[in-house]
Amino acid sequence: MAGYREHVTVSGLLGVAYGCAAVFLMGFSLVQGAIAAVLTGISGMLPDLDSDSGRPIKELFGVTAALAPLLLLQHIHALGVEGDRAMFFAIVSYGVVRYGGAFLLSKLTVHRGMFHSIPALLIAAELTFLAYHSDETRVRILVAVGVGIGFLSHLILDEVYSVQWDGARVRLAKSAGSALKFFGPAALPNGIAMGLLIFLTYATLVSLGIVRDPGKIPAPEVLRVTSDLDDAPPFRVAQEPTDTQMQ
Repeated sequence: MAGYREHVTVSGLLGVAYGCAAVFLMGFSLVQGAIAAVLTGISGMLPDLDSDSGRPIKELFGVTAALAPLLLLQHIHALGVEGDRAMFFAIVSYGVVRYGGAFLLSKLTVHRGMFHSIPALLIAAELTFLAYHSDETRVRILVAVGVGIGFLSHLILDEVYSVQWDGARVRLAKSAGSALKFFGPAALPNGIAMGLLIFLTYATLVSLGIVRDPGKIPAPEVLRVTSDLDDAPPFRVAQEPTDTQMQ
């Protein structure tokens, strides 16, 4: 299994390459390319969020908790919330991710579980697409693909390191096949991952305009019964002649 240093090195190099390609080949701005590069490098460590303990995991949770308020502040500012309220939401989101998320993951996950899987990769990319606030869809796709690339590099590297060669023969370690998988051995994590993937995929397709948002379907036109009297000129009620008029 690849170590923390190997994952950081590979995802970091991929992030630099992806950021440069975004700026010089795809026409994105320098800031957008830099953001994509950083997210690609960080996402190369995301599958290890289910690891038992250790300094690298604590650092990873710290970085993840720091990114959550930044993504949240984008949406908060778009809603017109600023000043002290925005700062309050940022502090709360950091605490929830840094401590609440770490506690839940330690209780509900096992190492090399569904965090090391293709569905987890798609979930991470779609969450990034939905959470990143930008008026340009192509920018949101850029950062989401970057997260997917970094995540995939971790899974591939784990599988590569599970193949051992002693000079005479090649053998597979017990961890072989535990990273690039679609399903794990436990039914509950599989169900949760697939349910979340289906929900996020639907939300992503709606955001991209590929699937129509049910809340924006135009209401059917109200049928109005008309008659010839609608177009007729207004009429007056005839009054009976008075005695003066008869004389």
